[in-house]
Amino acid sequence: MEKNRIKLGVLPVLGAAPVFLAAERGFFAAEGLEVEFVTIQGAGAAIPSMASGELDLVFGNYVSFFTAQSKATVAVRFVADGYYANPRTWMVLVAKDSQLRRPADLSGKRVGVTTANSLADLTIKSVLGTSGVNVAAPTFVEMPYTEMGEALRNRTVDAALLSEPYITDVSKRYGALPLFDAASGPTAEIPISGYATTQKFAGQNPNTIAAFQRALIRGAAIAATDRTAVEQAIRGYASVDQQTAALVTLVGYPTSLDPTRLQRVPDLMLSYGGLAQRLDARSMILPSARLNP
Repeated sequence: MEKNRIKLGVLPVLGAAPVFLAAERGFFAAEGLEVEFVTIQGAGAAIPSMASGELDLVFGNYVSFFTAQSKATVAVRFVADGYYANPRTWMVLVAKDSQLRRPADLSGKRVGVTTANSLADLTIKSVLGTSGVNVAAPTFVEMPYTEMGEALRNRTVDAALLSEPYITDVSKRYGALPLFDAASGPTAEIPISGYATTQKFAGQNPNTIAAFQRALIRGAAIAATDRTAVEQAIRGYASVDQQTAALVTLVGYPTSLDPTRLQRVPDLMLSYGGLAQRLDARSMILPSARLNP
């Protein structure tokens, strides 16, 4: 018998708006599903819980999923796309009185990220690799987005990579300044996060997966076209105030998972030593559900 109550590990960033909208608007309920949201710090820490069955699905960064697949930690299958970076939605910030002025200044410095060995440090390394000067790799320090503002102010880290709405929140509350856009050049419009499960769960619950996909597609369609709905959603699940919600820069909300776009991530990982051999993203993507007429 398939599960109709699923646990979803999710990081409450702007990119998660479609799944929260789907829950708020009753789209999951209409499909006969109940989704329990479990807050995570990042996909890297949540993947073991997905592998053990404690979590049924995880919303997280693609690098962590591809890493787990390459190491045979778990057979990962992608259920749906989450979001991709628009300009100024995946940013490295520094304290307002920082002496850092350009990407190369991060050489050997401490950078706050939610998860090490993830998309955060991959995109930073990519930008530094195109800076035209030799730089030492930064030291990546794991912490939640909610602690990065204080870490910048207290000099626990020299810089931090944030996603929206935390970019706007930390800029507003701590006066943090942008150092560079980590989704630019070779990483422009890079897919950031998606929804994944295990091959085992997908095989045992194909109808549940299809129902989840249908509900999520409806949520993504709203997020992609109705900024007001997104602002209202993040004020709830991300606990940001009305002013911050009104100022955030929206990410891209795809309604389908494009294998060609997604392949950019493992190919970038391969070029920077994150993978020993090429992974085929298409082979990890589950069939997509279609909305009922």
